[in-house]
Amino acid sequence: MKEKFHQELIKLIPDIDSAKFLLAVSGGRDSVALAHLCANSNISFDIAHCNFHLRGEESNREMVFVQKLPFLTLQKVFVKEFDTLSVQQYSGKSIEMIARELRYRWFEEIGKDYDYIVTAHHANDNAETVLLNFLRGTGLRGMCGIPQKNEKIIRPLLRFSASEIDNYVREQGIEFCVDSSNISDDFLRNRIRHYIIPEIEKIYPNCVDTFTKNSSLFLQQTKFLDTSLKQIKERLISTDNHQVKISIDLLKNIENQSVVLYEILQLYGFNTKSVDNILQSVTSNSGKKFISETHILLKDRNYFIIEEKNINNNEVVLIHSVEELENYRFSVKKLKNNGNLEIEKVSNLIYVDANKIQFPLTLRNWKNGDYFYPFGMKRKKKVSDYFTDLKIDLFEKQKIRLLCSQNQIVWVINYRADNRFGIDSSTKYYYRIEKK
Repeated sequence: MKEKFHQELIKLIPDIDSAKFLLAVSGGRDSVALAHLCANSNISFDIAHCNFHLRGEESNREMVFVQKLPFLTLQKVFVKEFDTLSVQQYSGKSIEMIARELRYRWFEEIGKDYDYIVTAHHANDNAETVLLNFLRGTGLRGMCGIPQKNEKIIRPLLRFSASEIDNYVREQGIEFCVDSSNISDDFLRNRIRHYIIPEIEKIYPNCVDTFTKNSSLFLQQTKFLDTSLKQIKERLISTDNHQVKISIDLLKNIENQSVVLYEILQLYGFNTKSVDNILQSVTSNSGKKFISETHILLKDRNYFIIEEKNINNNEVVLIHSVEELENYRFSVKKLKNNGNLEIEKVSNLIYVDANKIQFPLTLRNWKNGDYFYPFGMKRKKKVSDYFTDLKIDLFEKQKIRLLCSQNQIVWVINYRADNRFGIDSSTKYYYRIEKK
């Protein structure tokens, strides 16, 4: 296996002798085998270990084990400890996704001094991933499985089965840690590993090898498909203020709408079932939302609008003074009215009679039932109707804040001031309030 492994490295990295590698080592069988193989390949490498503190003392024992691997000589061992549960608590993401994001973010950070980052994914991992993707409905791209090389990340064990690695570890007498979470059937991947793959192997003994070959074939087909889709995507997609917009009118006029829409939306965490529902919403009213693990899609009048999921700021803030208001990115000046004031008509600036507002002011989100008297108008208007007139989409509505005095709206911030607080002939002093 040592020779086969070295040949895989050379295929992936022609300049292997001059390259510096950073190995991701958890302490489990596969990653320890990877480290042992690299140590016997005479390549330059160091070790990176993540402690996610998800399994109590077991996690700490693994960390110490990796730091003391007996076959390491001059290699450095970098260790990073994460409070994973705290990070995950308000993220809306699974613990597995959070751990993955933390791991790869750290690898990217410390990997700047290395040519390649090496992980221990093997052929059985790939077979499980392909099967999982098939069940989740990820389409052709999901059938490509785990890439053997992805920018700086390489996976030289991807052509080796779990049984080959197991044999190598036994023959070499290599010690490793057993991750208790891999034994549990609480995770879908573990159930596929423990029950589904073994049953398939009874019928097709070489099924893991077949998964590997098919993944390579699907990857070639995907590259061909990408070439065709590139021009279509350029016509359909635009970006505006951190939003991705897909033109509904243009989408209606192309063939294979579901294929094209899926190829776009899978990048934002949407599966085939979600895409079918999104496509059906084309004829529905505006405002319908679809949510993936990472993004929100809004069906607007003319576009599907995609934004990264975040937690809305619903905090109600009491502001007791001009100085406090400035702490919230406002610039405030109290000025004397000399009778020849020229009001600048810009959206992020208002002028209000200093005698008409009373502290504490309130800074909050808008809510249904809110109304105000838009500057220049004598009649009141619901804030929701005002937004509708401006054709403001749902995402933008959720970001808009109100500045209020005694439960009355002074300013729909960055949009319109309220007429009741405006400057008139009796105004002696006024506030010039600018949103930074």
